[in-house]
Amino acid sequence: MVDKILIFSEKLYLRIKNIWETEQMHRIISNFLVSVFLLSLILYFLIHHHFLPEKGLFKKFANPFFSIEISFTLLLLTEIISMIFVLPKSVAKSVTKQFELLSLIFLRHGFQEFSNVHSLVGHEMVKPVQHMFVYGASSLFIYFIIGIVYKKQRHIIICRTDRAQRNFVRFKRGISLLLLIAFIFIVLSDFKDLLLYSIYVTSFHTFFTILIFSDILVLLITIRYAVDYRTMYRYSAFILATIFIRIALTSHPYYDVIIGSLAALYLLFLVLTYNYFEGAKKPKHHSIIAQNKVPEKYLK
Repeated sequence: MVDKILIFSEKLYLRIKNIWETEQMHRIISNFLVSVFLLSLILYFLIHHHFLPEKGLFKKFANPFFSIEISFTLLLLTEIISMIFVLPKSVAKSVTKQFELLSLIFLRHGFQEFSNVHSLVGHEMVKPVQHMFVYGASSLFIYFIIGIVYKKQRHIIICRTDRAQRNFVRFKRGISLLLLIAFIFIVLSDFKDLLLYSIYVTSFHTFFTILIFSDILVLLITIRYAVDYRTMYRYSAFILATIFIRIALTSHPYYDVIIGSLAALYLLFLVLTYNYFEGAKKPKHHSIIAQNKVPEKYLK
């Protein structure tokens, strides 16, 4: 029964993934983002010239810079979907992808501060510009750390047989499918609040909370295939890094960038430490990519 569910979820996952990664879908997404950006500017023009009331749903569009914020938010949502499809390929890549999203979220916060600027002159600019610089610098720092992590990160296989690896990948694809469903539900809930209550809030922190539970679920499933200390520590440390991301997303300005930047450093030192102590051991069932060519879908 479990095998049938896994096979069905894998087929559905692959079908959705193949559609998402087509060039046609990329064009559709690009056209949609451009349309939203232009529509936001048109709404600002209509509100500015009193063709539309500056209240309710239209209140946000009274600021021309809001078009930048909403377009970038939608771009972030597409990046989250791409991150969901990375999880079955590699847990290490998935965690690094989450830090990529954190850097983009900090950039979004910078654009959000820019939307609070109603005039490019005067003392009103001081505080928003300070926040913009802090978020921009933190985002750049995380981007720098991620670049080093990608160069130093080693991917390993944890299962002794091809069948075990195939089942492990199926489990992760099933979890990714559930993540995608949860993400769609969160987006629809945010959109409902926007339409009914004119409340524009993106629930990134809610989704990252769900990610933490999904990572723990992957860790528990991993025990079926490997129970050694190295694998358990590495997976658990990755989960701790995602918890730091979740904390950063709900912290106050300045605290969030400090926590996010320190979390990125934690990830880097984790990768470097693992490589230093474990890279030279080359255990048989923990073969490193450099020595054994393994299909990418089996990497963790």
